[in-house]
Amino acid sequence: MTGTPNALPIITAQTLRNLLMCARRPWLDWHGDPVLRDEVSLETARLFEIGNQHEQAIHAATVGPVEPVTVESWAEGVRVTRDLMRQQVPVILGGYLEYSGPLDLSPREFNVRGRADQLIRVRQHGEWLYAPIEIKARANSTPADWVQLDLYVWLLAQMQGRTPPAELWLSADSNGRPRSRWTHRYDEDRLLDALAGAVALLDQPDAPPVYMASHCKHCPWYSACREVARREGQIELLYNVPRKTCDALKRAGLATLAQVAAVPPDDLQKVKGIGPVTAPVIRANAQAWVEDRPVRFAPLPDVCRRDGWMFDLETLGEGIPWCLGWCDTQGRTRIALVAPVTRPQTLYLPDGQPVTLAPDPGAAWEAFADSVAAHDGPIFHWTGYDAAILDRTAPPDVKAALAPRLHDLHRTLTRTVSLPLGSTSIKTVSTYLGYSWPGYQDWFAAYEDYRRWLQTGDSDVLAQACTYQRADVESMAWVWRWLVSEA
Repeated sequence: MTGTPNALPIITAQTLRNLLMCARRPWLDWHGDPVLRDEVSLETARLFEIGNQHEQAIHAATVGPVEPVTVESWAEGVRVTRDLMRQQVPVILGGYLEYSGPLDLSPREFNVRGRADQLIRVRQHGEWLYAPIEIKARANSTPADWVQLDLYVWLLAQMQGRTPPAELWLSADSNGRPRSRWTHRYDEDRLLDALAGAVALLDQPDAPPVYMASHCKHCPWYSACREVARREGQIELLYNVPRKTCDALKRAGLATLAQVAAVPPDDLQKVKGIGPVTAPVIRANAQAWVEDRPVRFAPLPDVCRRDGWMFDLETLGEGIPWCLGWCDTQGRTRIALVAPVTRPQTLYLPDGQPVTLAPDPGAAWEAFADSVAAHDGPIFHWTGYDAAILDRTAPPDVKAALAPRLHDLHRTLTRTVSLPLGSTSIKTVSTYLGYSWPGYQDWFAAYEDYRRWLQTGDSDVLAQACTYQRADVESMAWVWRWLVSEA
């Protein structure tokens, strides 16, 4: 829903999808102050692009060449779609569907709309109808998928006078065609319940309460809702605490962060779902939010007090490293890249950063192992992903030399200190602790620059990719120094 003065309230397929996850989102889409909306994050934009690429690939495999039609507005899109339906074209991609008028759910009129991935002309009971197809890259359906198809079927029934069939296409096979095709069973009661919920929501004078969840980070109202949750001291801000545990805390009379922070860990263990390991963690996180500061709840392991190395890697979709980065505890960095060379060689970037060009991932691992052999201190990394990639892709001698030295700094952080944050990614933690990230903070942008360098040899784009990798390990060194100094 999008709020516009003196316009019909708009209910879209996305409105109904959002409503199933969070009642607050569609209310804010209609009533909220647009100034409070977050910019689309790189991660959210990339997820959208991945879905769009999947959809285009399915179109290419199932429809073949298409004739593009440019539209300048939603109204023009509706008109063009209806013209194409009258012309009886076999398939319409991205067809604009719309109904304006009463819904028998309210005395008000509404504009109900959606865009179907495909409209396919099919014969049913002796009549030709357009049937909607919804395409998803994932392998499993969700309740929102079926409500979305309910809406498309209903919109087409208003236009055609008949209820058409519909299908949900999931994932893709090796030929680019849908891996599975599920027949949709139109459920008018399910649709009317969803529409009634949307109509009732529009008429509410106040926004529904905030309830923070994992999907919130992709919402444009995330920052605004998070600020409300923080102001109200909602326990949903507790890091990595399941919803059922939050509900159990509320049943125990601990409905706010301040109340949780005031309870000794031994008493917290009386709440279902909280044990001796998690009780001090939860209490410390509540304290961190209430006092707006880091709260240490366990001593730093001795291994973390030793000088060592910070290590990070970047991989392709198959988990194959294309870049390794490491630095000492003072932030002096080395980088190894897989490049079209026959043997390892060193390249210096304009800022003096040395980069080892390696003919394959194995050679990159060997360059890393040779470099850190000069000092046998621990090799700190962030989460278990790096250790898993070492185990799976490094040469046996490299794995034998490096694996015993690895230490997961992320695990140490989360087991010794709590921060008032909703994420413990290295970017979020280091920024909170004062590290200033240079360049961009998106791994995919770094990969794209790396690919451009392979194609063009442009040292500037390579420098951008390496700036990202250098920041990853420098920020880890920053966090390490903070942990040691605070200890």
